[in-house]
Amino acid sequence: MSIKKSLFSKETHRFKKDDIIFNEHDEGNEMYFIDSGRVKIIKKFGDNEGILTILDAGDFFGEMSLITGNKRTASAIALTDCKLRVMDKKTFEENLSNDTQFAKKLLETLALRIEETDLNLKRHVQRIMRLSQVFKVYG
Repeated sequence: MSIKKSLFSKETHRFKKDDIIFNEHDEGNEMYFIDSGRVKIIKKFGDNEGILTILDAGDFFGEMSLITGNKRTASAIALTDCKLRVMDKKTFEENLSNDTQFAKKLLETLALRIEETDLNLKRHVQRIMRLSQVFKVYG
């Protein structure tokens, strides 16, 4: 989907490789659109962290906090040098109300992410079930 320049509320931000764009549990006042570069989204699980996804040019992230009003549920880190466009909550809400293409793209992307998460969850549950049978772990 082509997103018009007028939809964005702030100037372009640039991040260097390995820069933290935002951390899990930060306030989420804006979302990002990747013009160039790659971003990884990670989540902490105790002392470990897992990569939830890798995003490329044309993708967006950080929208969940704008939708829910909650803090960030994951961290975003630049995998390469990145050029990102920014949208604040007010502009996000204006776009949802006034731009059906924007709203449609947002819904399609969220639905695809839910489907991907569901598939990953099923794979992990199947793996755990196989391991529990091999090691006779119950409970």
